Amino acid sequence: MKIEFYEPPMCCPTGVCGPSVDERLVKLMENIEYLKKKYEGIQIERYMITQQPMKFKENEKVYKLVKDNGRKVLPITTVNGEIIKTHEYPTLEEIEKSLGV
Repeated sequence: MKIEFYEPPMCCPTGVCGPSVDERLVKLMENIEYLKKKYEGIQIERYMITQQPMKFKENEKVYKLVKDNGRKVLPITTVNGEIIKTHEYPTLEEIEKSLGV
């Protein structure tokens, strides 16, 4: 199982620093830690468009979405290469449902 988050530019790799913390990113970090503990061997990657632009090109569907819609479509989340959500981060329930477990 592999979950990938294709994200907009942020201040740092986690996005949870600075004077005003984005609560959505804090929740995402909590969900990632939960998933890593619950599902042994799960791979979870986060890619920022300004830091890892080639990762966006490696997934043809992600690349087309960004090319057609610009950065406003970010974040994009994929599970095993398939897009499960755009424009916002999925909830823990949405991620687990897409994992099919």
